[in-house]
Amino acid sequence: MFITINIFFYFKYLSKISVVWGIVSCFVYLVAILLVIKYRPTLKRKTITTGLIAFIITAAILLFFIPKELFTADRWLIIDLFWDSVSNQLYPYAQQTAIGNSPGAMPFYFLLCLPFHGMGEIGFITLVAIALMALYFYRKPVQNYSLFFIFLISSACIYWEIFSRSTLLINATLFTFFLFWLTSYPSFSTRTWICSAIAGGLLFSTRTVFVLPLVVWGLYQIFTEKVPLFKIILWGVIFLLAFAATFLPFIMAYPHEFWEINPFLIQSTLVPSVFIVIFVILAAIGSFFCRNVNDVNFFSAVLLFGIVTVHVITSACQYGFEAIIFESKADISYYLFCIPYLLQILTSSNIAGKENIYTPTRS
Repeated sequence: MFITINIFFYFKYLSKISVVWGIVSCFVYLVAILLVIKYRPTLKRKTITTGLIAFIITAAILLFFIPKELFTADRWLIIDLFWDSVSNQLYPYAQQTAIGNSPGAMPFYFLLCLPFHGMGEIGFITLVAIALMALYFYRKPVQNYSLFFIFLISSACIYWEIFSRSTLLINATLFTFFLFWLTSYPSFSTRTWICSAIAGGLLFSTRTVFVLPLVVWGLYQIFTEKVPLFKIILWGVIFLLAFAATFLPFIMAYPHEFWEINPFLIQSTLVPSVFIVIFVILAAIGSFFCRNVNDVNFFSAVLLFGIVTVHVITSACQYGFEAIIFESKADISYYLFCIPYLLQILTSSNIAGKENIYTPTRS
């Protein structure tokens, strides 16, 4: 899955130079990454940390020289439109860009982006996501930390995410790490239990696609009898109330406008509705077979990868494969939702080479 995502990005963007460049870059990347997975090189922790700091600083500097308009992604423009509308006391969800796009993301998404809008550079938010991932993997064994660094700096999708000023990686990182934290859910105190539900509801008000790993986690807790059913249901109620609360400012300030146009009406679904239902059912069924936390993480990654792949396949059937690569008829950037999960799985010390690519251990 990880290799497929990056090959998509290498081929799509280096083919803009020439198709030969695209093919050669994919081949070189494939060979290099397979060698890394086979031999699992280990760097010194200080070297990795220095490299990551240098990477983040260099990317931050380059953001001042690489124009936003170089890429077709307009998430930065939508964020600017939203907060400029709020500043001018206009209902933000009713506004449109020059090409007719309206803000369609959930409210907490825009709140997360507000500091970076104020700084005038949305691209910094992806560097924050990379810093958060670096802090997470810094606490892992040095081999895991080394693999994280190598996978990160060799990934075309990461460079695209930074310089296109996309915001998918920060959403994925925050929600994925939130779900990692929830693995200790049975030991939560009452206060932590309530806070986790509130935090989850707020984070859910960024990207609703994370309902898939959330279903896997919740049902896994029930099936393994780690948490009583009524407690999970109560947690879900608090979660949904926190999610709903993010819409209250708009309902109170623009009561008529909100019911006429809101994120639920604006947002276009990634895949046809029937596939959303299918994937939620698959999440529910799959959770029954999860024996431990590693299984939960792996199956969550598969679901996220799968639903984006359905988006790519349905677009290819409608427009043709050439159109989804060279005319952006499919948005392959949504594969970024999988990246934190895949980095966690690939850097796991449970990877055992040829015999077993991913061998879960019981928690």
